[in-house]
Amino acid sequence: MHPILNIAMQAIRKAGNFIIKQYEFFGRNNIRLPNYIQTFLNDVRNESNQIISTIIKKFYPSHIIIDIHNTHTIMSIREHNQTYWIIDSIDSDINFSKQFPFLTLSIAVQQNKNIEIGVIYDPIHNELFSACRGKGARFNNYHRIRLYQNNNIFPPSNNFMFTAISCDTEYTQYNNRAIRILNKLHNSQSQMIMNFRCTGSVNLDLIYVSMGRTDGCFILSSNKNIKLISSVLILKESGGIITDFEGNNINDYLFNENVIAGHPKLIKKILPLIKKNI
Repeated sequence: MHPILNIAMQAIRKAGNFIIKQYEFFGRNNIRLPNYIQTFLNDVRNESNQIISTIIKKFYPSHIIIDIHNTHTIMSIREHNQTYWIIDSIDSDINFSKQFPFLTLSIAVQQNKNIEIGVIYDPIHNELFSACRGKGARFNNYHRIRLYQNNNIFPPSNNFMFTAISCDTEYTQYNNRAIRILNKLHNSQSQMIMNFRCTGSVNLDLIYVSMGRTDGCFILSSNKNIKLISSVLILKESGGIITDFEGNNINDYLFNENVIAGHPKLIKKILPLIKKNI
């Protein structure tokens, strides 16, 4: 195992255990004052980040640790050939506060301007997903993740399940166009039957595609999605692809297009339907 990946998994599991305790504490106390909720979430995130940072610094004191919420720093890291650990402790806040049991922690490691390692941890279900660039993706560190290993991705009923989420709700006009496209696809007269779900965690939506739990994922966005670094790497290392609605492959984790992710053969079949409805 890559030594950095080993440390990343150790750190994310320890932070995940802390978050689970806070999640349960929050649920038992059932306090719903807006100011309290935000302060509580900030404190949990800061403590979780500190747990991760302490472990990283113990083994790699010269490496730089970045919180994804520090956007100004994120935009400048690609200009330097240092090793960066990019961390996000809670995705998503609203799932946490509503006690909707789908949330993740993520760690990505960038070296020589490439994302080399991605780790996603779902502490509620105790599921760990990881990938090393060029070396594939794994589930709970033991099971290799391969998207549709038998390559038979089209069920006899042609009935598919997709996640469809909007990352940037403040861009209502921008997203409404894409939502109309999804609505047309859902009600299209094509042979494909599309059913839509949403976990509320964009990282999990992409991970579930990698695992074959869902067939594809639409991401409606107009901001650069730095939080998806690890899940995009895991998706690609599992054999999936991510493209914009025009069919252009997304090779940059700082994408800001509406995109679709899934098995290459499935994406190839869906894209003409999208273009027809644009």
